[in-house]
Order: sequence, then structure tokens, then C-alpha cells
Amino acid sequence: MTQFYCLILLPDADKQPAAALLDSNEPWKARAETASRYLKLRANRDGIADAQLLSDPAWDMLLDLFVGHITGRDISVTSACLASRRPATTSLRYIDRMARDGLVRREKDPRDHRKVYLRMTEKAFRSVADWVDALREEMAAV
Repeated sequence: MTQFYCLILLPDADKQPAAALLDSNEPWKARAETASRYLKLRANRDGIADAQLLSDPAWDMLLDLFVGHITGRDISVTSACLASRRPATTSLRYIDRMARDGLVRREKDPRDHRKVYLRMTEKAFRSVADWVDALREEMAAV
């Protein structure tokens, strides 16, 4: 008699590609919308004063990664640099720092090794989600 065994290997939760949370969970859609609107408002500040003066590039990148994670959109290093609205060299220094601090990790595209994507760690994702929830509560109280 022949016996077959099946071994299913699941990747670590921290290393899975972004999967959209929108279809399965309405609160995540609201969180993504809040973070997106906040990013748009932050970009509008550039009309008030020099963008460098009112900058917060690492936070802008984290918010963009947060929305990308919820919507299932991959965020390349190049895209993250654009989200920061700063020169690439400056943005890359922030990405290095966020990686050292355990907020993001780099992942090579399995089909094209020239592309590198950024993924939020679980720690960063939960922290930003908590912040967005607090922002929504505060804004509802206004």
C-alpha cells in the first residue's frame, strides 16, 4: 500500500506580500481612506511654506505603506521615495533608519530582482493603525 504525505509550508506572517484587507473588513477601508486624506492634506501644506521646512518624510512614507498594505498595493522603494516628497538620497537614509528601527523591511521582487519593495512590519502596521484610529476619534469629536 502506498501512502502519500502532504507538507504545506506557510511563509512567516511577517514576510507575506501585501494582501488587500478592503474586501473582508470595512474598518480597514475607513482607516485607509483616513490615512490617504491625511496624506493629501499634508501635501497641501507645501503651499504654506517651503516643503523642507514643514517636512516629515519618514511619516509620509509610513502612511503610504500603511495604505498600500490595506489596499494590497506593492510599494517600491522608488514609490516610497516619491511619497516622501524629498530627494531620493534623503529618502533612502530614512528608509535605512526605519529598517534598522524595525518599522519596514525590503523585499526583492521574485520576478524581477531589480525591483525592491518595502513592507511594513507588523509592529509598525499596528502602531499606525492605532494612530489612525485615534485621529478618527479626535476628528469625530470636533
